Amino acid sequence: MTVMDHLGIYVSDMERSLAFYRDVFGFEEHSRLNLGETRIVFLDIGKGLLELVQRPGAPGEPPKGSWSHLALHAEDFDGLLSKIVEMGLEHRTSTIGDGSRIAFFKDPDGHDLEIDEKPFDQ
Repeated sequence: MTVMDHLGIYVSDMERSLAFYRDVFGFEEHSRLNLGETRIVFLDIGKGLLELVQRPGAPGEPPKGSWSHLALHAEDFDGLLSKIVEMGLEHRTSTIGDGSRIAFFKDPDGHDLEIDEKPFDQ
């Protein structure tokens, strides 16, 4: 069986991104490592890891075509959506075929994020 191990994204400011993912989603730091000047922090996202990679001189956004968005199930969709609104983040909310809601917004580096009211594996 194959399961997701981690999803890596480039960030321009490690501390800003750590604060964002901690404050919005409550993700805890799993581990850190440095490879030369490259700083890497893994965050525990439940059934896998989110890898934040900061490379001096590298752009904050991922290379074109590498991924579209990170989707996460929100146990408390309304609470998380309220937090997104309170933070002043631009977002878009939609209702899908089964009547559940999804919302889209961006992290500090412009990566597309999605939260789902109902897990897609149900």
